[in-house]
Amino acid sequence: MSQVAEKPSAKITDEGIALMRQRIGVLVPQASPFNIEAGIDGMRHFAHGYGDDNPLYCDEDYGRRTRWGSMIAAPLFAVTMGTSEIKAMRPEIRARGAHALAGVHEFFSGDEWEWFRPILPGDRMTKRYYLCAVEEKPNSSMGGGRSVITRYRADFTNQRRELVAIDRFKFVRVERDAAVKSGKYSSVQPASWTPDQIDAIDSAYAEQAPPRGADTRHWEDVNVGDELPTLAKGPLTVTDTVAWMRGWGAGVQNSRLAWKHRKRAPGFFNRNENGAWDVVERLHWDDRAARMVGNPAAYDFGRMRSAFLSHLITDWMGDGAWIWRMKSEYRRFNFVGDMQWVKGRVAAKSVEQGRCVVDLEVWCENQRGEISAPGSARVILPSRAGGEVRLPEPDGSDDVPLIY
Repeated sequence: MSQVAEKPSAKITDEGIALMRQRIGVLVPQASPFNIEAGIDGMRHFAHGYGDDNPLYCDEDYGRRTRWGSMIAAPLFAVTMGTSEIKAMRPEIRARGAHALAGVHEFFSGDEWEWFRPILPGDRMTKRYYLCAVEEKPNSSMGGGRSVITRYRADFTNQRRELVAIDRFKFVRVERDAAVKSGKYSSVQPASWTPDQIDAIDSAYAEQAPPRGADTRHWEDVNVGDELPTLAKGPLTVTDTVAWMRGWGAGVQNSRLAWKHRKRAPGFFNRNENGAWDVVERLHWDDRAARMVGNPAAYDFGRMRSAFLSHLITDWMGDGAWIWRMKSEYRRFNFVGDMQWVKGRVAAKSVEQGRCVVDLEVWCENQRGEISAPGSARVILPSRAGGEVRLPEPDGSDDVPLIY
């Protein structure tokens, strides 16, 4: 099989960082979303894509019997939606920061969500997307020295002009050659499981607590230190990644559509071992591509573990509660073969402007005992004294001045 030489890895430079900072606040037009309109099939497929069969997100008849009066979307479903607020940039705006850090590899490394309204069947979203900050990290273990953190924000507004969710997320950008040379994951061995170990994981699935559902969890019944029932996720397979991509939509295309995508965004492609053009993100299912960026094997999409954490929380809280905020970081990769145990505990309780709030510590832990994705969340629970949950309100602020 022929080997195709790759171009030299792009470098992080002072000029590249300065150019990237010129993009801060610039509204970026987005491609057509995977789901233009929320539908019961798309909502169910998304939840099933990360292993969630909560009937609130999957069964329209069940949803009608809840306080929402309808099946609603799982929290992260918003990432599949959002017609761009702007259709194109003015040429002088597009020129700002042109080619900044072009070719420098990026890893999705964390997100922070706020949710204000449910997504209902028939809803359509408008998406506002922009870069918020560019931070240099001089001593990066992953990048072998220098790396750059880029922080973004996406707002999702429905057809009723209600702000539904805010997603703040970040990437770590590293030089591909430096990431390989750093050898941070060179000692990681692919997971191998005996039949007895797989039987034990199967038992964990069999014993997993079902969603809380209609059995209301009242704020008064929750105590600091309570542990959430653990969720099993894995061992990760390429099939799991395909299932996630099917529900999420990803960005991959086939044949002529892939060619058209490459003409629009050539930086998303490089040549594979056959000499053909393929998407850079194949490192999520192709070990050879993953090794090109310093990893021993293919690994998950970071948002999969964000979805895992949301699954833990929504199963625990019940139909009448509301997940208000959730933050997660991806500290280690979840390689094909790895197991993730999704865990949490109650960290604090409070009453804020009449809302009964519970703060949670949540995390994903692999079979090596490493916390791969630490996180936190705020949940509003029903109260015996205060009644049903009152949804939170956005503060109306943007992270930076916006440039249209």
